Amino acid sequence: MKTRIAFAIATLAALILPMLPASSEAAGQLRVKFTFDGLATCQNPPVTNFPIHGEGTGVLSADRSASLDMNSTIEGRVEYRAKLGGAPQEAPAGSAALHVVGRQTLRAVRDYPNNQIIITMTVRGGACTMKIDQRLKPGKREYTFYNGSGISICTRPTITQTACESY
Repeated sequence: MKTRIAFAIATLAALILPMLPASSEAAGQLRVKFTFDGLATCQNPPVTNFPIHGEGTGVLSADRSASLDMNSTIEGRVEYRAKLGGAPQEAPAGSAALHVVGRQTLRAVRDYPNNQIIITMTVRGGACTMKIDQRLKPGKREYTFYNGSGISICTRPTITQTACESY
């Protein structure tokens, strides 16, 4: 099963970079590492407790461009390029948007046909926290995710662990 939760996490990680103190700051770049784990059960395709794991790094340059390198059980190895402050991006079976919530908090929203994945990262000093929230849209009862070739229909995935840190 492939989903795009990894895209939202990776994109948000890129946005959090300007708030992180890092030794590479003098070189005009900031860096972050992140990981997440979870389980997914889907009716279509039929799969129970599929392990979700992803990890990666993000780099934000002084020109506010970001690059991400991530490896996950969801999509394999992927790279993303983004410009901070840009318009919401089209994504398979939906869209992805990034928001500055406050001086220390950023939020990514991945929109699917039936639901949204909302990832919030907060940085205080060198500490980073990441929260993943999944919300059904009004009137919907099943979660939908893009799996690389179409839509998967699932129960609410369980996120078991998230972590982020500057380096």
